[in-house]
Order: sequence, then C-alpha cells, then structure tokens
Amino acid sequence: MRASIRSGLSFIGPYPYNPYLIFLFFFAFYFSRFVPVIIAQPHGLHRWLTAFIILLLSAIPSFSFALLSYLMQRFRRWSSTSLLFYLCEVAVGQSVLFFCAPILRLTLRKLFLFKFEASITLTREFFIGSLIMVLIALAIMHRAERTIINRLFLADQLVTKLKTDREDLIEADEAIRDHTSRFLHDRIQSDLMVVSIKLRSVAGKSSDEVNEVIYRAISRLENTRTADLRNLVQILAPNFQVGGLSSTIGNLLEQYRTTMDFSVIIDNETEELESKVLLGIFRIIEQSVLNSLIHGPTNRVRIEISTDDRGISTLVISDDGPGVLLKGISSGVGTAIIDSWVGILNGSKEINSTPGHGYRLQVTIPK
Repeated sequence: MRASIRSGLSFIGPYPYNPYLIFLFFFAFYFSRFVPVIIAQPHGLHRWLTAFIILLLSAIPSFSFALLSYLMQRFRRWSSTSLLFYLCEVAVGQSVLFFCAPILRLTLRKLFLFKFEASITLTREFFIGSLIMVLIALAIMHRAERTIINRLFLADQLVTKLKTDREDLIEADEAIRDHTSRFLHDRIQSDLMVVSIKLRSVAGKSSDEVNEVIYRAISRLENTRTADLRNLVQILAPNFQVGGLSSTIGNLLEQYRTTMDFSVIIDNETEELESKVLLGIFRIIEQSVLNSLIHGPTNRVRIEISTDDRGISTLVISDDGPGVLLKGISSGVGTAIIDSWVGILNGSKEINSTPGHGYRLQVTIPK
C-alpha cells in the first residue's frame, strides 16, 4: 500500500520545468479554444488577420506560464525536490490566469464579440480541478521528454561506439599496411637483390642465348625491385616527408593511367599539413579513384586540394563517369573507409551526382 502511494506521489512530481514545452502546451490549448473565432470570420484577408490576432492572444498566457516557470527554476531559494513546494509553485503559476483572463476576455469581446470565460478562476473546485489537470500534463510532458532524452542518449552512445569502431578498423588497416610494406621492403626486396646477384654470377658462363635471357630477367627483377616494389611500399605506407603528398598521389595514380586521365592540383599550404591529415586525404583519394574505376566507365578524374589562411582544407574529387541518383548510392567498403577518415579528421563531406553527369565528392577538413 505504501509503495503504491509513493509511486502515485512520484508520478505527480516534482519535475523540472521545461519553459519551451510549457509554452507549446498552453499555446496549443488556448489556440484550439479560440479557433471558432477564426472560423466565424469570412474568407479572405479578414480571416488571416483574425488568425494573426488569435496567435498573439494565445501567446499571452502561454508566455506568462513559461516565463514564470523559468524564473522559479532559475531563482528559487527553496527545495526543488519537495512535493509540497512543487504543488505550491504550480498553484502560483495557475494563478496567472487571474491576470491574463481579463485581458483575453475584454479583447475577444471587443474585437470579435466572443464570450470567453476562464471558468477555473471562478470557484475553488474548478481551480483545484484545473490544478490536477496541469500536474498531470506536466508529468506526461516530463516523462515524454525524459523518454526522448534517453533515446537520444542511447543514439549518441551508438554513434560514438560506431565512430570508435571505425577508427579502430582504420588503425588496424594501417597497421596491416605498415607491416606488409615492411615485409616487402625488408624481405622481398632483399630476396630479389640476392636472386639478381646470383644470376649475374652465372651470366657469363652460358651461351649467348642463355645470357640474353638471364640479362632480361635481371633487368626485370631490378625494375621490379627499384620501381614497382618501391611504389607499392609507398602506397601501402606513405612517407610524406620523402616526396610529399604530390609525389605520393602520383605513385598512386600511375597504376590507373592506362584507363583514366588525371588532373591534380595541390597548393603549397596543403603540403605543410601534419602527416595524419595528409594520410587521411591520401586514403580518401585512393578509395574515390577506386570507386570511379569500379562504377565507371570514367575517362577523366580531377583532384583539387587547397588549404586557406584559416587552416581549413578542401578536397574535391570529380569525374565524368555515368553518375548515380543520390538516393541510390549504397554504402560499400570504400564509402565506409571514406566516412571513417572524414570522421577521424572531424570533417564533413558533400556528394553531388546525377545520372549522366558524373560524380563529385567534396570533403572539408577543419584546422
């Protein structure tokens, strides 16, 4: 029995006031009461003017209630957890009608011959009944607000977890790339060098035909070791201190030049950005170019990177591919990687594409 009483009392309050919800609740209540005044007016400008006046009149008590709730919550010097004080506060707020009702009654009667009676102010019974209704309304508003806030909090937690998971995946991917590049550089490159040396040692001991084959093999191995393998290592784990962003992007695009033409514009300010930002820009370009290849045919790709005097970097990648409807864009692995890097860099992205008019991606990265 006591538990039921406590549960009932806890439903009544006390609750913190939300002036915005209080204003909207009473505004909707009064406006709905005054709708017959608007309907009674003839069609045209006069009805619109009446609706505007009714909006203002509905806002008078609504704003008064909201302002009083704000002042009580902001400047109260008594306990905010006492049910008795809470009931007194709501009763005081309900008494605002003693001041607002005469204004509403006089204005509506003078302008529209509408008889408005705030009956709750006439008798003690009506006042107590309205007080109970207001308490119930405040409880429902607060519980609904709390439910929404809890859902938003859970959503924020999920977004934060998703962002963390994406960052972890990116870090794991970069770690794998780094290990792979080290393996290629330290193991494969040295093995190729050893094989080349051994082939040279036997090149002069065979026939001319065999020697020619051996020298071609040596040339191919040396080209693979000094060019192809080096470029692959640079793409897997870019070292921007060696060649800068321009050189690294050039190595990346070299493998696609047989199928696409590229135009790359990078300003000097971008080259001076920190390595993490440069790596993010590089990975976004890498995935975007791959997407252009997969979803082509694409003949030309234009890449522009600039950094203004505020330190804000803008990356624009556009192609002349078939394009797609924006609502038809699906989230694949490449898009997920791009979104992850945009999130890591606290940036934002904007996509513009229509069928037959190519694809354009713009990423803005703050300082």
